[in-house]
Amino acid sequence: MYEYGARKSRAIEYLILANGVMFILTLAAPRLAGQYLALTPAYVLSQPWTIITSMFVHADFWHIFFNMFFGLYMFGMYLENIIGEREFLKVYFAGGIAAGIFYVLLSLLFGLPNPLTSAVGASGAIYAIIGTLMVLRPNMPIYFYLVIKMPLWLFGSLYFLYSLLAVPTGLSGNIAVTAHVGGLIAGLIFGQIYRNMPQKPQYTYVQYY
Repeated sequence: MYEYGARKSRAIEYLILANGVMFILTLAAPRLAGQYLALTPAYVLSQPWTIITSMFVHADFWHIFFNMFFGLYMFGMYLENIIGEREFLKVYFAGGIAAGIFYVLLSLLFGLPNPLTSAVGASGAIYAIIGTLMVLRPNMPIYFYLVIKMPLWLFGSLYFLYSLLAVPTGLSGNIAVTAHVGGLIAGLIFGQIYRNMPQKPQYTYVQYY
């Protein structure tokens, strides 16, 4: 069989576990999550902790599944392998916080979206990971909707252009694309910072029998 080189870090597993536990708790007390854990721009000054707690709250099973598996596990594992656990956690939390602040600012200053519209999810932090990888590994191949193959830089660029159109026209529906854009921008900045820093070697496949 095959296995990856040894990983000492368990940061990603702990993040997934924390999100899973919080998801179960919010299912038991959805009103509590909506009032005190979700990020609502109109109330952010009286509830500043929601910039962080909202990163651990998800709307439904598919929301948390895609964020944790396709986002945090797949992209996060790759980025952590490049920059290490400590720097990865910086990207994740600082990117998630930046996404929340960006969401709040656009809401309060321009009404995009309405300041009473709450946001939850780890997507801002996930897009910070993607933005960082767009700089460090721009040609990394991904499969959009598991079908369309494209380099990561193209996916990120197309999503950014889509967001510019979706935000003012309302095409985004109930997706907080402004938070995604904030996380993506933060990730691009992190990518430039790490670009000239020493990076950890890639894991290699080791064969056992």
